[in-house]
Amino acid sequence: MSETPLQTPEKPTVQAAFLPKIDEEGAKALACSWIESQNISSRKQQYRIGRAVMIYYPFWEFIREDGSLTKTVYRPACGTLMTDLQKIQRTISPNEALPENLTTLPITVSAEYYYPEIHGIPRGERLAAVPFWLISYKINKSIYMLKIDAETGLVLPEWHPFKERVSWRKIAAVSFIPLVLISLVAVLLHPALFILDAAVVIFLVYQSRMFSLISSREDENGS
Repeated sequence: MSETPLQTPEKPTVQAAFLPKIDEEGAKALACSWIESQNISSRKQQYRIGRAVMIYYPFWEFIREDGSLTKTVYRPACGTLMTDLQKIQRTISPNEALPENLTTLPITVSAEYYYPEIHGIPRGERLAAVPFWLISYKINKSIYMLKIDAETGLVLPEWHPFKERVSWRKIAAVSFIPLVLISLVAVLLHPALFILDAAVVIFLVYQSRMFSLISSREDENGS
């Protein structure tokens, strides 16, 4: 008796997509207007806009009949903590003619996850791709991210900044004198103080670009 091979479920594929109506320059203009409206920059803290990257975000499109109304609800098919993405709305239907070479973020949330909160009689369900411009901007040494809906122009801020890596050359120049002083004190008082010296060096290397280069090389060798 031959065993029946297990069939792996097919991965869901995008069946429709919203077409971008805002180009890169328009997205940057929207980003500048949003930043200036937030009063987060000043003469001493001028912001600088980075490059814009187009990404397509997958959404589940649920069509439900609720009484005499037919409503369409969109929910992200890729995990996110951004509440604005959770509540995204559309007044028109996506285009079934997909853009060439369309790639989306990974689909990590199944449609079944949203069934308890989507009410009404099911009339349709599919994956739709929504285009976003991902734009970074810099204030001092902090870099922030913005998502701009390329179809509606809605600005979605990422509230968590990340620091720009400090050059290891600057760290070496600034820390040379303190390290020498700690070493001299260790020689004169007690060798155990060299532990403090080593701890300072490890901390500085961790904060510098050298650490990121070492990590990336290890990842390349391991892959």
